[in-house]
Amino acid sequence: MNYAGYKERIEAIKKAHPNWKFVIMETGLDWNDVIANEYTGHFDTPKNLIQGKSGGWICSICGSRVYDTGVWMCASESAIRYYMDPRNWLVDSPYLFQFLQTDYMETLDQDIYASLNGTFLYSMENASIINRVCKEKNASPYFIIARLLQEQGTSGGMTYKMRDTDGTIYYNLFNIGATGNTEEEVYANALARAKKENWTSLESCLTGGISFLLSSYISYKQNTLYLNKFDVESYLGLYSHQYMQNIEAPKNEAISMYNKMKNANLLSRNLTFIIPVYENMPETASPSPDTGGEIFPKNIRVKEGHYGIMVRAGRSTTSTILGRISGSSEVILSVERYSDGWHKIVLESGIIGYVKFNTDYLEEIADVTNCYEEKVINSTYNLRAGPGYEHPEITNLKPGDIVHRIDNTGRYNFGGNIWDRIILSDGRQGFVIRDVLGNLDEEKNSNQTPENEVIVENNIAEENGTQEENITENNNSENETTNENITENILNNVDESTNIVDENTVDNNAIENDNTVIENMTNESNQNIIENSENNTNEVENNETQEGTSNEIIEDDTKNENERKYLVIAPDKQAKDLEGTVTKDGVETEEAGTGYKIIIDGKEYTIVKRGDANGDGYVKANDYLIIKDYIMGKYQNLKDEYLQAADVTNDKYVKANDYLKIKDSIMYGVEI
Repeated sequence: MNYAGYKERIEAIKKAHPNWKFVIMETGLDWNDVIANEYTGHFDTPKNLIQGKSGGWICSICGSRVYDTGVWMCASESAIRYYMDPRNWLVDSPYLFQFLQTDYMETLDQDIYASLNGTFLYSMENASIINRVCKEKNASPYFIIARLLQEQGTSGGMTYKMRDTDGTIYYNLFNIGATGNTEEEVYANALARAKKENWTSLESCLTGGISFLLSSYISYKQNTLYLNKFDVESYLGLYSHQYMQNIEAPKNEAISMYNKMKNANLLSRNLTFIIPVYENMPETASPSPDTGGEIFPKNIRVKEGHYGIMVRAGRSTTSTILGRISGSSEVILSVERYSDGWHKIVLESGIIGYVKFNTDYLEEIADVTNCYEEKVINSTYNLRAGPGYEHPEITNLKPGDIVHRIDNTGRYNFGGNIWDRIILSDGRQGFVIRDVLGNLDEEKNSNQTPENEVIVENNIAEENGTQEENITENNNSENETTNENITENILNNVDESTNIVDENTVDNNAIENDNTVIENMTNESNQNIIENSENNTNEVENNETQEGTSNEIIEDDTKNENERKYLVIAPDKQAKDLEGTVTKDGVETEEAGTGYKIIIDGKEYTIVKRGDANGDGYVKANDYLIIKDYIMGKYQNLKDEYLQAADVTNDKYVKANDYLKIKDSIMYGVEI
């Protein structure tokens, strides 16, 4: 086994526990891709939440925003790396049990009864129910007990026993459907799900809840606490099917499960642990964010009337003085911030050191920017918190990634490299060397072919702030297109039997905030549309699925064999917002994304979530990049409901307007 840091840890544990077996799960996933997919959902539904932490544990995008019951915050990327790196938990301790395979182990009701001692479930009846259902479903009772205690605590939480307005008592022990950003929302949604399932007794809730958990996760091969939390098992998709947002849940539940099994004298059994490994992992285990602080670039400055602020070699007033900051005219780049008030800074002179942030003479200021240029990454590279290889990595960038340069002054010219400051579509900032930034136009031109070329030029009239568009010229067309502000070409790669619905459309507003219009070349014999009916019209009907909201049901007449219909929903909608049962791959789910199914009044529809072009249920940078690559001819698999989801402007075409609107939605919260 070549994965650094695994072998020696596993061998040490096996030496102490020869009956334990370790199975290496080779996910085949790139480590940086995994982290990027987990670090999503900002300002809406983050995949990973944390409580009781500060500084480097907290997401730099969401900042102090709170979620769920008001005590949870979005976890930082470094926190995700720390908790997801299996090497941090490959030790002979309870933490290891987050990797324990959760198959049923023969055990007595009495042992489970003893494990429930001190909890609100302490009764032989409950012990018998748990043991019976777990045996039927082939799952460990101690896994179930750990999950129950994680969700409800030892005394029972607010969703353990809920009273409806008519006085009926409902139970939701596993917090199934208990979503929301406030305590009131969580309670209301948990009650609604319990009413739907008719969980009016502890037994019915235990039976139904365990069945849901096991059928929805164990059957998906997510058969450890770790895999329950982090969906890196590709059996039925990746990243979206995760039981909880609490990033510490696997560790915490592992402690509970270990203790229950220890008390039942089960630790000497032949236990199997499933250990995931990823491609391109760092040589050493990912460090705890406690070793650093808040990591991303931020600007500070000396207040007017102050000067000579000391820059020290360490976070101490006794550390060596490396230099002084002359006054308020000097740009001070803060790359790390610590809970003790010290900032790690970089000066334009190249000095890297520390200053104690005292509001008497220092203040935070807006980003120091001089441009907003769309660029494309031309080689694999790490985005860093500061201008230099010694600064922490923020994320991994890949060829083709679209970024915006916001500082091209060259002020940080160290070691033969000019470091430019950039911002990603999700709002994260950092530094890369200038050499890895290419022009989007050059990449676009390199993908064009000489035949049937469509040229679109975009000019900005800076004097009056308006945008004028040059006329699109088609080199092979006998009739020139004239007197239009923008002529949008229809894209290729759709079933040849599809007919053209209408003429090319003109849209002056959707691209007014972007300096580059990306259009793909096409010829008239292979034009790309999204929807068509036999008489060149789309049949549309409105279906009220929520009080005060309307979702659009679209007939798909190109699928005559089954008359498939689509239900188009807004990006913020989930299953709880829809009047119907939502399923993914045949399994009921609480999420809703493009490609999911919903049954309304006995009829099945395919969901189209506007902007969710990859079908993971959310609108984020991946969707923006898929649409961009599709427009540029690099991605050919955007079809059917996913093609419809990409058409956020709802004009029956997928073009530059759509990817720009998604980009603005991600970066600026523009509604789509």
